[in-house]
Amino acid sequence: MTFIDWLVLVLLIGFITAVALSTKKYMQSVADFLSASRCAGKYLLGVADGMSGLGAISIVAVFEMTYKAGFTASWWKLMLLPIGVIIASTGWVQYRFRQTRAMTLAQFFEIRYNRSFRVYAGIVGYASGLINFALFPAVGGRFFQYYCGFPQWPVTVLGTEIDLTYALIMMGLLGISIWFTFMGGQIAVMVTDFIQGMFVNIVFVLLGIYMLFFLFDWDTVIAAAIQYAPSDASLINPAKTSGTDNFGPDYFLISAFSSFYCYMAWQGSQGYFSSARSPHDARMGRVIGQLRNITQTLPLALLPVCAFAFLHHPDWSTQAQAAHDTLAGIDSEQIRSQLTVTVASAHFLPPGIMGLFAAVMLAAFISTHDTYLHSWGSIFIQDVIMPLRQTFVGDKVMSPQNHVLLLKASIFGVCLFIFFFSLLFGQQQDILMFFALTGTIYLGWAGSAIIGGLYWKRASSAGAWSASVVGVLLAIAGWYVTYEWASSQQLIVQLFPADWAAQMSKWEEFPINAQHLFFWTMLATLIIFVVVSLFSRETFDMDQLLHRGDYAVEEDGTAMESEEEKDPNRALSIFKMGPEFARDDKLLFIGSYAYIFLFFAVFLVGTVYMLSTDVSDQAWGGFWWYFCVIILLMTTAVTAVVLVGGIRNLKELYEMLQNVKRNAHDDGTVVGSRSLVDVQEADEASSEGASGRSSH
Repeated sequence: MTFIDWLVLVLLIGFITAVALSTKKYMQSVADFLSASRCAGKYLLGVADGMSGLGAISIVAVFEMTYKAGFTASWWKLMLLPIGVIIASTGWVQYRFRQTRAMTLAQFFEIRYNRSFRVYAGIVGYASGLINFALFPAVGGRFFQYYCGFPQWPVTVLGTEIDLTYALIMMGLLGISIWFTFMGGQIAVMVTDFIQGMFVNIVFVLLGIYMLFFLFDWDTVIAAAIQYAPSDASLINPAKTSGTDNFGPDYFLISAFSSFYCYMAWQGSQGYFSSARSPHDARMGRVIGQLRNITQTLPLALLPVCAFAFLHHPDWSTQAQAAHDTLAGIDSEQIRSQLTVTVASAHFLPPGIMGLFAAVMLAAFISTHDTYLHSWGSIFIQDVIMPLRQTFVGDKVMSPQNHVLLLKASIFGVCLFIFFFSLLFGQQQDILMFFALTGTIYLGWAGSAIIGGLYWKRASSAGAWSASVVGVLLAIAGWYVTYEWASSQQLIVQLFPADWAAQMSKWEEFPINAQHLFFWTMLATLIIFVVVSLFSRETFDMDQLLHRGDYAVEEDGTAMESEEEKDPNRALSIFKMGPEFARDDKLLFIGSYAYIFLFFAVFLVGTVYMLSTDVSDQAWGGFWWYFCVIILLMTTAVTAVVLVGGIRNLKELYEMLQNVKRNAHDDGTVVGSRSLVDVQEADEASSEGASGRSSH
């Protein structure tokens, strides 16, 4: 790293710090801290929420996958496009969740089911998310240590040897992230994530241009991918991926199903789910977020393929030797796999470009960590502590100052946990497999409770409880056999028929990977939820839940939903552009569908063609060149559009926060089957109505 590279990092930190400070004066209530008082516009949501999901760990995980699967991963990802765009454009789950006016998912669970289920879901979601999140600082810390070339500094603390350099890097990065969170809650998190998201978009355009036209010769990169990749794990030919470790077509098929089934279940970005100023903005934010995904396609696919060529092609053997030596010094196979692209990139990216990519990773680290710290810390207080307090103390509202202080204390506790977990935990799986395994504890069953609760009046608390308990047990069992396979084999030999047990004993590791375990858990819990709910014979007032009809909240624009419910063709109405669609909404909507139809058509035609005709590796190499160029052009266009719209939304956010009417009862408390703020506002309206009639 040169002076210019470090300067880029310092300037980025300084700017986003100043932006975070500007939000402090707007943080005046619990609703501000948790949901930015529901004042966020669609562009702001789309960019900021998208950036929070593009963490340093996500980038490294994609690097790890793409180094093994190459461009073929990009090909099989195309099958996810219809689901992603349809989810976004229809407002699947998110629109109705915003209608509930809940600030956390578990708050919705209490409204829809009961308080005990809220607490249970809060505990399980918190535990699952905390363990999943706990690996994030480790991956980010290792990236910066090896990318920047910081030396190891081994020390022994209480009989445990740790790398002090690695610990200090994580401490510094987490310190910045938690400071942003404390400064302005969801307001600061969202605004800084937007700034970082736009910076990353612009850098990705520059990186795409550099890597395509200036870094390496394309023909040489493709030649390396053809010559040195395994014959059954091609980096460029999707028809030759049978040997791709963990990341074949089945991985993406399961991802397609889970994208629909588990949408919004993961609460790492819970603040964004409730921050939209209307249900329509929530839907359009997702549409914009889907389009923004285009911007990260090119660099995340191209950089690992270039790294593979750099490490394998003889033209770069001299420059690559230092990278090989560094990787050889990493004892853990999993960590070596995780850092391969990082170490290679540090040896072939030039000054300036190297600093820009380091800044991208810094922004990615901070944006995800401040969002996740905010989410998991808030969930523990909102969905475990506060409902339990309500049970024993009653419905008396805690002062906003004390409530926010409690939230900050919980966030600090989460920060400490993930720091020490990352410092001491030994990673044993690919990052994405670890995500799938830890996420299954919660995601394996949450989808059924969410979808059923929002769309089915017969969904019952008994069904939700049954699905959740079975899902947790299956996930824990899967976790155990994955990490304790040797002892599990002994148990299998004792419990199952001899022939089957003998076959199982031959496997060196559990034959079902984390992604497959995730799928079977989702399927089992969905069936259980539906069957038990049908037997329960419960019904729920969906108009009350979704603030429709007599329960409508005018500023949310929710009254029209009740009319849509009367439309015999309402199943198709979700695809229509109603009066709430502004001109730019319509253009974004049309653009989303044009994007999906173009690339999904390419995927379908290409898949059929390659299954019926032997397409040469050289032909695939040419295809990927044009694919990358088209993606680069689209990235540039999307970046320009969201930049203009986002700046406008940012100005509107500050204006709305300046004037918004804050309500101390809007703190996530639920009374009966309604949020306390809804009960209080209904009582005030009733009192005003009675006073008016009396005066008359």
